[in-house]
Amino acid sequence: MNSRVEARTLVARCMDAPHLLAEISDEEDLISAGVNSGEIILVSLECEKFLGRPLTDDELASLLSISDVASLLSGTH
Repeated sequence: MNSRVEARTLVARCMDAPHLLAEISDEEDLISAGVNSGEIILVSLECEKFLGRPLTDDELASLLSISDVASLLSGTH
């Protein structure tokens, strides 16, 4: 599966209103686009599950966009 599609799917699972994700570009800052801090925490937890390890502090701080999540999931982060 494409890493951007995986990232969008992962983020959508963490949102209370996943339909809003359709209005967010891959490069857009998730917080500025309306994704709340609780949802970002869920995204980080899902990334940890996907990767099978805890995220580093730098990885946590860098989860700003769909592109960032995709890079992390694909190992190119």
